[in-house]
Parts: sequence; structure tokens; C-alpha cells
Amino acid sequence: MNKLLTLGIIGGLIYLSTRLVGLKRISDNSVVRTLNPRIHKADTNGLVIRTDIALDNPTNTAIFITKPVITLSTGGKYLASSVPQTKTFTIAPQTQTSLEVAEISIPWMSLTGYIGSLITKIPSILTSYNQSGKLDFKTLAIPLEYKYSTYINNMYYESPVQKIV
Repeated sequence: MNKLLTLGIIGGLIYLSTRLVGLKRISDNSVVRTLNPRIHKADTNGLVIRTDIALDNPTNTAIFITKPVITLSTGGKYLASSVPQTKTFTIAPQTQTSLEVAEISIPWMSLTGYIGSLITKIPSILTSYNQSGKLDFKTLAIPLEYKYSTYINNMYYESPVQKIV
């Protein structure tokens, strides 16, 4: 009986380790990208930023992913993040899929270090807004970075920090 139990435990450990290695390979090869980050609106509460989310699945197996939580920072300091959701998406093998739009609200209090420089840039910001009809990150001159976290096939994944501006 001891030999049977030992073989069962060893077999279970081998199965779990191969499964974990396969899941890790899928999560490492899958690429989540933010497309077209833009300032959606500015109001008395702060800035609202929207970005499209796309996922590449270069593997030969379908993957299941939760909607990524996008975290914005400036100079390594946390600014804001999107609201976590429990939505799960199935991504077919070797495809690129667009997920839903992520919306991130940045309160004005988070930008207090940049308010002084923003005040001096109000004329150029208004000129740019009047010409294009929208605000952009380059006009505001706030250095922004983002990272995302998600679950891919029930394994947690956090991306490295990437610059927006």
C-alpha cells in the first residue's frame, strides 16, 4: 500500500509541475497591449483616461484571461488604476483580440506636484485643445507610465512598467 501511495503522490506532483510549466509558458507568451490611450474628459474631480486593450495569443492553445487592471504611475509613484472586474475572456489560439475599453480616473490631488507646471502651460493647452478638439498627454507634459495585472489561465501575471509619455 505504501508503494501505491508513493507512486500516486509522485505521479500527482509530476502532473502538477508539467501543468504549471505549461501555464507559465502561456502567460509569458501572451501579450496584453494598451492601444490609443487618451484623455476622455477633464472635470472638477480630475482626469478620466480611456484606453483600448488588445491581447495577442501566439500559442497553439486557447487561453482564459480576466480583464486586466491597468495601473498608472508617474516617476514610479502611484496615480490611479482601473476598477478590477471579474470578467473573463476566452482568446482563441494564434489570434489577436480586442477586449473592452479600460477607464481610469485620476483625481486632481494625485497631480498636485504637476499643478504648478500645468498652470504655466494653460495657454498652450487651450490652444492645442482649440485646434484639435482634444487634450493629449504631450501637451500636459506629465510623465506617465503604466503596468497591468491579470490572470491568464488562473495564473497571476504583472507586466513590467511601460512609458506612455
